[in-house]
Amino acid sequence: MIDDILQQAAAEARETPEPGWIDISASVQQRLKSVARRTRPLRAATDSGALIYVADHVLISQLRRRIATLPGCELDRVRLIGGEDTCTGAVVDVVVTTYGQDLQLLADRVRSLVYEVFTDLLGPEFGDDGVDVTITDLTVKP
Repeated sequence: MIDDILQQAAAEARETPEPGWIDISASVQQRLKSVARRTRPLRAATDSGALIYVADHVLISQLRRRIATLPGCELDRVRLIGGEDTCTGAVVDVVVTTYGQDLQLLADRVRSLVYEVFTDLLGPEFGDDGVDVTITDLTVKP
């Protein structure tokens, strides 16, 4: 008898939706939609001169990893400059988390990293329009 009651309770629990589940589901779906984004293919050249395309999010992800190697520095935002399928420059915003750094020296190091990453992935076409670096925030980690 107790087994029958437990089985019936389990069956009802499975069939009865959790209050608020629909709201949670919609919230999760909305977040996924805002996270997912389209990528822009950028024309690049291999060492042998062959034409290939590199997704912009690959370029920015690699740049984010490289900038994170600088002490107290993280990438905030990147705006690519160029045509529909080209990238000839960038505007890079970084956040500095170590107070007291020489910000001009740090911006120069970030600029150098941008040139390294972008020319490695895109080839020599990158850089015609330059790289602007802006320190957007200065924070102190607790």
